[in-house]
Amino acid sequence: MKYTRIPLDELEKLEDEFVNFLVVNGITADDWVAIKENEPMNAAEIVDQFSDVVWESILRKTKYLNKIEDQSAYYFRCDLEKIFLIKIDKREEGAEQLSTSKEYHTIRELELFEMIQNGCTISEGEEFEKLNLA
Repeated sequence: MKYTRIPLDELEKLEDEFVNFLVVNGITADDWVAIKENEPMNAAEIVDQFSDVVWESILRKTKYLNKIEDQSAYYFRCDLEKIFLIKIDKREEGAEQLSTSKEYHTIRELELFEMIQNGCTISEGEEFEKLNLA
């Protein structure tokens, strides 16, 4: 598995997409019921494959990430080749802003996934773009 399994409550929200995934992979509704009942390991593997497809789609569309901590806020713009960071540190005398960028060390989507696993959230990028103009 490349990413993590989608939790059951989230999987239920993606029922239509999951059904389409099964159809594309040649699995009928009756087949799916049989697989779940008779081959739980195979069913889990199918859910894992679907989860990877969903994550890949989400990560490819991700343009911005945010991470807010007690004393710092991190705003990222995730371009295809580079990731840009604007970091704001709270200080007693005010706020300090730092900007930097780097190329991805691995596959872009894997790095973004790791960032999400470490507390980043996907955003629309308003904060990054406002700070970028300042």
